[in-house]
Amino acid sequence: MIDHLIFDFDGTISDSYSLFVRMWIEVAKNRNIPIPCDENTLYRALKITGAEGYRVLHCEDLVDYDTFIDDFHHLQEKYRMEFRPFPQAVELLRASVKAGKKNYIYTHTGPVVKDMLANMGILDCFEFILDSSYGFPLKPAPDALLFFLDKFKLNPKSCMMIGDRPIDAHAGMNAGMYGCLWDEENLFADAKVDYYIKDLADVAKIVGI
Repeated sequence: MIDHLIFDFDGTISDSYSLFVRMWIEVAKNRNIPIPCDENTLYRALKITGAEGYRVLHCEDLVDYDTFIDDFHHLQEKYRMEFRPFPQAVELLRASVKAGKKNYIYTHTGPVVKDMLANMGILDCFEFILDSSYGFPLKPAPDALLFFLDKFKLNPKSCMMIGDRPIDAHAGMNAGMYGCLWDEENLFADAKVDYYIKDLADVAKIVGI
């Protein structure tokens, strides 16, 4: 039985990506980087990985990736109170807690994620938050989730990693967990994952809430 639900944050709990596009463009403008693509192209790239979002800017000669991401993280601090949760995510989290399940976060966002969750009024829904300050390799590498399993002495088959990008589900699967991809926009219809859903509420059916 799946009793431990590990959620990605941005794009899964938080409706972040419209803000991400805005912040990505702001970083580029602050660095005098021309924007060579439209916002939809940038959005779709960011939904794959941050590295893909950087790649579509074709700015390697102007600023390195790590510096660009540092600038982006500073903007996350600046705009942290503007992040809002998906209503269906809040509903799912509350139902999960009521059913006796345990919720966790695994995110590439830094410790500011705790402030964001507190501002959303859902910090109390989570047992543990594994953010980027732990320094693990990025998803889909399993390292962070293997640490998580060891820390809580959990059977990986009692756990499911849930996110809006294939890298989220694949990180869970690479750690021996179940991987669930929420793709309401049909961006990754060919993704090979354990569970592919269009409605986040379907998680409740999968785990028996």
